[in-house]
Amino acid sequence: MIKKVISNIKINRISILKLSILIFSLSGLVSCSDEKVGVSGGSNHELNDKDLSEFDLSRDIINPDFGRLPPVKGESRIDPTTGTKITRLTDASELEGTDDALIVYSRYTPENTNGKYFLAFGDGSDKSWVIERATGEIIMPLTDTKFRTIGEYHEVRWDTSGNHPNRLYYRHELTFNQIDIVFDAAGKSTLEQTLLKDFSTLLPNSSMIYNDVEGDSSNDSDHWAFMAIHYGLHDTQGDEQFLVDAFVHYQLSTGETHIMTPGDLAGSELDIEKDRSYFSFRPNMVEVSPLGTGIVIHMGRKWDNNGSLTPYVDTWFDGPHLWPLDFKYADKAPIKISIGETHSAWSLGKDGREIFISQNNRTDRLDAVYVAGSNAGYANRLAIAKHSDFGWSNGFHYGKMPPSRKGWAFINTYSDENSSSHDDDWGADQLIMMQIIDVSEDPIIWRIAPNYNLYSGSYRDEAPAAINTLGNRIYVTSNWGGKLKNREVFVFELSKDWHLAEEFN
Repeated sequence: MIKKVISNIKINRISILKLSILIFSLSGLVSCSDEKVGVSGGSNHELNDKDLSEFDLSRDIINPDFGRLPPVKGESRIDPTTGTKITRLTDASELEGTDDALIVYSRYTPENTNGKYFLAFGDGSDKSWVIERATGEIIMPLTDTKFRTIGEYHEVRWDTSGNHPNRLYYRHELTFNQIDIVFDAAGKSTLEQTLLKDFSTLLPNSSMIYNDVEGDSSNDSDHWAFMAIHYGLHDTQGDEQFLVDAFVHYQLSTGETHIMTPGDLAGSELDIEKDRSYFSFRPNMVEVSPLGTGIVIHMGRKWDNNGSLTPYVDTWFDGPHLWPLDFKYADKAPIKISIGETHSAWSLGKDGREIFISQNNRTDRLDAVYVAGSNAGYANRLAIAKHSDFGWSNGFHYGKMPPSRKGWAFINTYSDENSSSHDDDWGADQLIMMQIIDVSEDPIIWRIAPNYNLYSGSYRDEAPAAINTLGNRIYVTSNWGGKLKNREVFVFELSKDWHLAEEFN
């Protein structure tokens, strides 16, 4: 058994990891199979909760083996290089009114907290379905109080507190709503709708609240962030667009609401905004940090079209800033946490503090920024990787890591380069866990698997990948290397204890 484990360990610069896997083996924590199952062969192999498998820490090219045909719904394959189990969960032809089954984005989980159900979204932004993960059974489409279908546009989110696994939330116009999936004695499911908050009286000039699709609540689903908007002609930009009337914080448990309008910035470093009826800029999105520390307003870098400095440079509107939940900036000033409107997500440090992970398109680095504590803020950013290391063809998405997986960042990449030409792009079209330490300290890079997707420039084909709240499954939207004519939801299974390997380094 010991010889088998040692022979399967890849040689790489972090040789101490060999010892860690051997230690796990001697403790009975590693189960090794004598059979190597290729991805094209199909397999019912189940990952053991204590199976740490063979961690691939290399920067070698890992090309997927797509097989002769793509998997059918419910079929599993094993990646021949990393051993990761991949299962197709959907067949979009079973979903009414859509060509695709999508997870939409990487920054929030499509799986409920007990792992029984997941959400698949349609390609038209107004449809979504609750599906049982183990069986693939479509439980129901999600609808609002008037039985209209809802989806990506309505910013549907699972309750992630752990207290209500069958509860979801969504926004519609100026309302924030709750859905509970209820089963009767015969197992028939129905949706119970609850209006949590109607903001219309508080925001009389607005037509909608939203986070702009990509944002999420705090991990306990208690704190929520929105922009209140209306559609109109922007006075300085000269086009019609969504105009931001206010930023909103809502606490579910207390019903407390905080609102910041341009006039509330009088006397601050953004005093220039005080006489406006709406804010000069609409951010990419808004969200609450995982632990509810504050609200992030994802403003872009403040340069004008000529590349000249503007009055907003180095203000709280220059790049994403973490604001206090009550927007009382005089008590606690907003803190800059990224360079601009770029792909980003969240992790937690070993000490449990929140870390904002983002792509820095000014330095070509991947930044990790603590949002609280003595070394917090963009000025104290940690560069955990260089873009060039992954290959210049790559774009990046990041997942929201659960609290049980401290010290790691989840990265999924997409590239329009053909896989056979990835000589310098080992990171192209891959799912990767990266240790959060400075790049000079040689952080561990764990290669989970290729994403089994072909990206040719379409936004929906960027292979978004989101990790669940348990930290053991990753959901991916994939076209299986173009062998599928549409997009489907796949799940990549991780060992329950994969994160323990880092403790031995």
